[in-house]
Amino acid sequence: MYVLISGYFLCTSTFKMSKALRVVRETFIFSVVIFAGMAVLQRTDGSLAGMLPSILPVYLSTYWFITVYILLFLLSPYLNIVINHVSKKEYEKLLFLLFLVNCVWQFFHPLASFGVNGGYSIVHFIFLYFVAGYLRHHGRFISSLSTGYYLSVYILIGAGTALMLQQAWELPFKLLTYNSPITVIMSLALFLFFSKLSFVSRPINAISGYVLGVYLIHEHPLIRQRLWGNVMEWMNVRSQSLLILQYLVYAVVIFGICLGISYIVYSLINYRTLFKRKKPAEKVKLVG
Repeated sequence: MYVLISGYFLCTSTFKMSKALRVVRETFIFSVVIFAGMAVLQRTDGSLAGMLPSILPVYLSTYWFITVYILLFLLSPYLNIVINHVSKKEYEKLLFLLFLVNCVWQFFHPLASFGVNGGYSIVHFIFLYFVAGYLRHHGRFISSLSTGYYLSVYILIGAGTALMLQQAWELPFKLLTYNSPITVIMSLALFLFFSKLSFVSRPINAISGYVLGVYLIHEHPLIRQRLWGNVMEWMNVRSQSLLILQYLVYAVVIFGICLGISYIVYSLINYRTLFKRKKPAEKVKLVG
């Protein structure tokens, strides 16, 4: 979803290196603060080998998403040349080819030489970027359908996948990988659903500025392994409904805690602008 949204706006915007540097800076600060905190609590040995991933988080791919996203951002001006200069027919051929390779061939028979890596790669991000670019430039018919249609597609495919997961595990679980055609179609449906909405939400606008920090906190290796290591053991219940409820409660609690920490860190980073009056919330609308 985030890559689709980014691609939708980046394909028509002016490239600014400062945006990439800001993400790199924030990633570095959060990573170092987390390492320092864990070192004080004696939850890490403080060795150089253990320190490097926190000091060089983008270079060493401590956060795989951040590393791949930064690379996609740097490539975006050149991807935009393709988007803006190929005909609609050639664009559709390119998308079809990328879909076959990325979401069909490499889904059923992944090869290391292709570098798709289950969607954890720049190859998959480039594919999603081109999909978003197509929607921006040529997707008028697709984006003109009703919100009910997009929501129905998302719910029906999601329910079907959930039913398959109850019957078997190996192949259905594979359907949840990032380059799965199911995942791509559901993400696209959800993106198009929200793109049709127009709303004003001060809470969402306030929270959105700290969501990157939430990701950087709970996905740091020193946090993630402790955060999720014993989750399944803690959630060892027989009732499936209770298991789902526990997942939801756990997710909300973790999000809330990480959001609070993220707010504190961002307040320290941007202390000069903390008390400045913010602009009123504007309507949010992507398409149409």
